[in-house]
Amino acid sequence: MTVDVEITPPCVMSEETRFTGFDIELWEEIAKDLGLAYVYHETDLKGIFRDLVDGHADVALSCITITNEREKIIDFSHHYMDSGLRIMVLNKTKFSLAESVKSIYSPIVFKAFAYIGLFIIICGHVFWWVEKGHKYISTSYFPGIFQAYWYVLVTMTTVGYGDIVPRSWVGRLMAFLVMIIGIGIFGWTIAQLSSAITLQTLHSDITSHWDLRDRWVATVEGTTSVPALEKLGAVVVPARTIDQAYEKLLNSEVNAVVFDSPTILYYARNKGAGKVSVVGPLFDIQYYGFLFPQGSELRESVNRALLKLRNDGTYDKLHNKWFGSH
Repeated sequence: MTVDVEITPPCVMSEETRFTGFDIELWEEIAKDLGLAYVYHETDLKGIFRDLVDGHADVALSCITITNEREKIIDFSHHYMDSGLRIMVLNKTKFSLAESVKSIYSPIVFKAFAYIGLFIIICGHVFWWVEKGHKYISTSYFPGIFQAYWYVLVTMTTVGYGDIVPRSWVGRLMAFLVMIIGIGIFGWTIAQLSSAITLQTLHSDITSHWDLRDRWVATVEGTTSVPALEKLGAVVVPARTIDQAYEKLLNSEVNAVVFDSPTILYYARNKGAGKVSVVGPLFDIQYYGFLFPQGSELRESVNRALLKLRNDGTYDKLHNKWFGSH
């Protein structure tokens, strides 16, 4: 019996002279239960479908999504894992002035500046009211209020030019409050701005699949990722293998890579650790199944074996080993 596989970590991986991965170990448990003898044949996704249709393979596996279109030419087993698509982006390592400027438009920075503005307006009016007519503050609202605003601003920023000083005891009490409260608000605002600039510098502005419109996104050609990205309005950059898609991202040829969640998460935690990040929630929920030629008698036996492995806990042990508790 011939089992077609495509290298798709962590579902199917090659270690020297043998294959390993979640799909491999699950299939081997099924084959042991059914008493099947088999050999693996490595190919790509197109080769898998070609071999099944032409009768050159008896079963195929590699975290392959069940779809109506595919079931027109081959048969699927019952699904053995729920999944979906994930987005992977490149970690930024270079400072960009343009990206830093964008951080000013973040909600937290807007809120911080709004608090400062409100503080200056309130304190400025109080200071103008208690100090108007003295040496430095005009009795007229204009320009007196702007003189008061200026005093509050230079005081809370600890600049203290000394061109305007309070003359009354009430004004001095007001100045004391501006120093204590204003400096705290100003420091908090600077901290929020610094944080926003850091996040904008280190992370991509792609945060969910809704941000992929008009972005260059690499994925494996012929997979369900392609129509999903086209619906989102992304510019799809096809790659023959997922490794080629990773290379395009690492070389900054694309803005992101979108592919099946297990594969993306495995790469980001291993080879891509420190270089890439997975962003956004899971989207376009999918289901994986084993593939058979149409009318294969093996399909029903595999389905029964899958059910048995779920019932006796073997499936859970394998899933926990490769993906954690589910």
